[in-house]
Amino acid sequence: MKDRYNKEIKLFGERLKEIRLYREMIQLDLGEAIGMERSEISKMEHGKKNVEFNTLVRLSEALNVNLYDFFSPTFERN
Repeated sequence: MKDRYNKEIKLFGERLKEIRLYREMIQLDLGEAIGMERSEISKMEHGKKNVEFNTLVRLSEALNVNLYDFFSPTFERN
């Protein structure tokens, strides 16, 4: 179970980075938009930090995506 959990956190981080780069944001900008340090964004993107739900909501708002975009097989670029 722990391995799957870690895999899911890593996949989320990869998707977060993909969306951030698509939106042409650097980690510092995203961190400032949600009230978090750049290093925390980096930890999330590298699968080293679990993301709380309220942080997930703030990320989706800052990146202008739906919550499910972080978890769907493909990111709907709009």
